[in-house]
Amino acid sequence: MSSNNCNSPNGLSEDAAQQSTGPDISDIRHIYETEAPRLRRYFQARLRSRDDAGDLVQESFVRLVGCMARAELPRPAAYLQRIAQNLLLDRYKRLETRLSAFHVPIGEDFEIAIPPDQAARMEAEDVMRIYRRALEELPQRTREIFLAHRVDELTYRQIAQNMGISIPTVQYHVARALAHIDAALEQE
Repeated sequence: MSSNNCNSPNGLSEDAAQQSTGPDISDIRHIYETEAPRLRRYFQARLRSRDDAGDLVQESFVRLVGCMARAELPRPAAYLQRIAQNLLLDRYKRLETRLSAFHVPIGEDFEIAIPPDQAARMEAEDVMRIYRRALEELPQRTREIFLAHRVDELTYRQIAQNMGISIPTVQYHVARALAHIDAALEQE
């Protein structure tokens, strides 16, 4: 099952799934309260960054709600687990693809045209150029919140208090910035 594919397990057609009234907010809240801590531990055990784990928990629930809006899920927690596994798999595949550009086969007849340090530096400069351009394209408030979180290393709570906004609003802006930057990097 793909992380973006939400087939109805009970055999509903797409038309029947679209006629669904969507997920009940209390159901989503209950699922979040019971599953988010477990999901955070799952991601933290597999990633180095706590921020990345939080981002993936958020992305998992966004995708789950999207699936719940399209079809009735008899076991949403099982779907959530599959979504989480797929997100990690997608993340590792993207990382592997990006790192494959740095792989240089060296054989007897192979001559390196550009020294490895220079090639890596050029690649890093390209990534930073794309990253800066993507940051500049963000709305000012989103950019400020993202930089406060990623550069100044402020927590969501600290940012929310400093800017007089709610924590979910901070989460929204950080997720929006991450999605925009990721899309910019994927395009290159």
